[in-house]
Amino acid sequence: MSDLQIILIIIGALIIAAVLVLNWWQERRFHQQVQNSFSNLENDALLQEPELDSAALQGLEDDFSIKEAALPENALAADDDHIIQLDSTQLDSTRLDNLQDPDTLNAGVNEAAAVVQEPAADDVPVYVEAPVKAAEMPAADDSALDAAPVQHEGIKAIFNEAFSNAAAGAKATASTGVNEEGPASADAVAEATASSLPAMLHAQMDLVAVLYLAAETAAGELSKMLDGLFDDYDKPVFVHFLDTNMQWLQSSDVAASPALSSHQVSKISCSLQLADRAGPVTRTVLNRFQHTVETLGLDINAHVEWQSTGDALAAATALDAFCIDVDKTMGFHLVHGENGAFTGTKLRGLSEAQGMELAADGTFKYYDEAAGRDAPQFVVFNRDQYPFNPEMLRSSVVKAITFQLDIPHVRNCMEAFNHMVQVAKQMELGLHAHLQDANNKPLGDIQIEKIRHQLKVIHATMVARGIVPGSDSAHRLFS
Repeated sequence: MSDLQIILIIIGALIIAAVLVLNWWQERRFHQQVQNSFSNLENDALLQEPELDSAALQGLEDDFSIKEAALPENALAADDDHIIQLDSTQLDSTRLDNLQDPDTLNAGVNEAAAVVQEPAADDVPVYVEAPVKAAEMPAADDSALDAAPVQHEGIKAIFNEAFSNAAAGAKATASTGVNEEGPASADAVAEATASSLPAMLHAQMDLVAVLYLAAETAAGELSKMLDGLFDDYDKPVFVHFLDTNMQWLQSSDVAASPALSSHQVSKISCSLQLADRAGPVTRTVLNRFQHTVETLGLDINAHVEWQSTGDALAAATALDAFCIDVDKTMGFHLVHGENGAFTGTKLRGLSEAQGMELAADGTFKYYDEAAGRDAPQFVVFNRDQYPFNPEMLRSSVVKAITFQLDIPHVRNCMEAFNHMVQVAKQMELGLHAHLQDANNKPLGDIQIEKIRHQLKVIHATMVARGIVPGSDSAHRLFS
């Protein structure tokens, strides 16, 4: 070991010793400061025995004792006949013995019940005092504590009957009031709901402004004034008129139908959709829309009232993030097996046998007649991206097809997915093919169950947002 290493070891040991000594000294000084901060405890009120002054206690007892000599003779006389007068002078040992007699006690209870049943002349509640006089209770003899308990069933029955009758009357009054006011309230709610906003608008999807006209105006005249006012927007803009029949008319319908032009309009609704599959609305478009609506209000002498509070751009950004989370398609592939590619004619025959039809866009689509034909339940297309057509199917072979379900556009996505799987398995047998997932791996029951779970999560997320899959709002948002 060199001299340098020895010196470094010694220096390190000295530093460690110095740190230990410094910590000990600081801790000792801290304890001294803590001890000096608190003074010695001289007296403890909780541990010392209290010193009582007997003279003071005697005076205190005299102050709070009842002096019968100071009370006038008629001091306890009751003005009401229902209150029993107390006589402090009748202290008789025989009366004390009667307290233990059950007949005496029952007689007292009956007397109290009779007093309660007497109607008051001025409808003032009657206060009932005990039938046994206070002066007759034994002060020092414990034998009275062993007396038989007083039976109060009669008094309880009287009070219970009185309260039940009062509660029944109140309930009947309340039910009568509800029945009388119910129809009027329902009509008011129905009228307010019908005239609030157009049914197609959604609070979380649209920025809405309502213009209250100073005077009723013909719908045709307003339609001409608004012609071209909201053109060149990259997001949908809707304008509705509220006529005297409390019905909302879309401006495009008024322009196309001359019969609606004569309807008198009292309110106008202008709305801008905040997002779609192309993304959220921009700040420039928002400012332009708001400026156009405010200017329109000044031109037609209308009061403008915006229906939403808060930052519309932030709401558009949040709506776009929601769309990204739930805008999913579920699909899998049906790939040819060892027998090679399957013919187009056989594919078309099996597809049409399962209820699908060849659409103009080159895909096979399955519609649920109960849900309508607004959007297909699922589609089947060529995996090689070549669209199907009658000529191609007659002369070509197909290596693989894809089954796909667009979740936001399908109302009953779980039922549609189950039916799509059933059709795919039947076509798998008919074409001698096999199912694969998006990663070209075999698709079994376990993988299908995982897809079902994802469908449930996406469906619940959309419903919680207030946008039901397959609804008009969902079709508008995911377009």
